[in-house]
Amino acid sequence: MLTNQPTPLEQPVNRRSLSDEKGFTLIELISTLVIISVLSAVLIPRYLDAETSSKLRGLDMGIAEMNGRETLTWALVKLSDSGYLNDTQLWNRLSTDPSTDLGADYDWPTPAGIGGGALRFKREVQATLIRTPSKTDAPGKWQR
Repeated sequence: MLTNQPTPLEQPVNRRSLSDEKGFTLIELISTLVIISVLSAVLIPRYLDAETSSKLRGLDMGIAEMNGRETLTWALVKLSDSGYLNDTQLWNRLSTDPSTDLGADYDWPTPAGIGGGALRFKREVQATLIRTPSKTDAPGKWQR
């Protein structure tokens, strides 16, 4: 029996116009990738610089803490019954109470001494510090 129905190859193709398609064009996808790449190229170095900068600020906070301890110890020695005698007397008191231990984030690769030492923050950022001696009219000072 023969029928007049067309075979699958002979059937008309239902073609929709491209304006009916949903999705993104290749140009839209590529332009999005370019924008993301440019933003990444700009922002990632800034983030890394900010991380290093914050660690240096942490190191500066350790130096400020040492200067605060130095000033406090100097004032306590000046007010004591024996008074201020010399920088060695002050250093001996500073190294024991309140001490040079600044907490878990700080360590001294080169131990702190009367002339300075190397202070390290989070085992990543390190600076060699110089301690100026104290005098009868001014406490010693720690600086990079």
